Amino acid sequence: MDLTAVETLIEKGIADATFPGAAYAIWHNGEWTKRYHGRFTYCPDDKKVDSRTRWDLASLSKVVATTSVAMRFFEREKFTLDQTIASIIPGYEVNGKAAVTFRNLLLHDAGLIPDLPARLIQTDAETVRRETLAQPLKTAPGEKMVYSDLGMMTLAFTLEYIVDRPFVTLVTDEVFRPLDLRETGYLPWAKGDRESCAPTATVEPWQRDMRRKRLGDFGCARVFGDAPAYLQGEVHDPTAFVLGGVAGHAGLFSTLDDLCRFIHALVEGRIAKPETVALFTRQQSPKSTRALGWDTKSPTGSSAGTLFGPRSFGHTGYTGTSIWFDPDAQLGAILLTNRVHPNDHASVVKLRPAFHDAVWKAAE
Repeated sequence: MDLTAVETLIEKGIADATFPGAAYAIWHNGEWTKRYHGRFTYCPDDKKVDSRTRWDLASLSKVVATTSVAMRFFEREKFTLDQTIASIIPGYEVNGKAAVTFRNLLLHDAGLIPDLPARLIQTDAETVRRETLAQPLKTAPGEKMVYSDLGMMTLAFTLEYIVDRPFVTLVTDEVFRPLDLRETGYLPWAKGDRESCAPTATVEPWQRDMRRKRLGDFGCARVFGDAPAYLQGEVHDPTAFVLGGVAGHAGLFSTLDDLCRFIHALVEGRIAKPETVALFTRQQSPKSTRALGWDTKSPTGSSAGTLFGPRSFGHTGYTGTSIWFDPDAQLGAILLTNRVHPNDHASVVKLRPAFHDAVWKAAE
């Protein structure tokens, strides 16, 4: 493949301060092609992005972790798609949620709000969990698609209830360990892996306070020392931050190599059977583009660009990450950036479709 146009686009993204660093991989003709660009920050003397760089995946956590566990549990008949959440979590039926099903949570049409207000997020993990499960619905289940972190958080809580095990253990046993994803996981800062992680946003005062509360829990004073002004190895998402870094909607860190292994395993049927993967990655209703956990390509305005086929599936992450795969063309693309360093750079929204169009043309 001639990747000149793709390389030029990524380098321009760095030059335009869309992100300080990026890594991408393209699956074509049965092989991965990988490239690395830029540095951890805009400092010219900072660490270069390479194959060991770990990225905050943000909402890619929803598909790599939560949806993957859900697929495996679904195959083992631990739940059915139209089973209600209230049948698993005692009391979930309050505030009009008796009819909410697994399908609703995976499709983002349960009727939940997108996320909790800041006054509830910036509290503690117990409060966030309780308030997430207690939230009333804005619309009736199945009526309208509203992308909701609360839905995927609730799904993760429900998966925990089913087998009475912590979510981090479920993901490790069901996804990380079977696929040999050694550089993928939660809480890299607590494991002493902060230096390998691409920095994200500037630390806010409430996050500094939360760090102090955690002193002793993970040896924060030793891990952070003087505590840098930006998040590095700590999850960027505020709700996941308060939950301790492990959540159904965000919190996962990974490398480009591990994500290539993940996508390869997914399309080969090693995470779930091919028919299960096909079910979870296809559009479920004309009401929205959503698949089960995954998203599909919309006719216009898709982050997958204009050239990936109509059966393409993928997802994006707020920190500047994305995965898209076209099963008909057997073409895939993974893009990892830290576009939230030191603050949000909205221009990544325009760069993503241009990147995927350039990838398609290079493969073509």
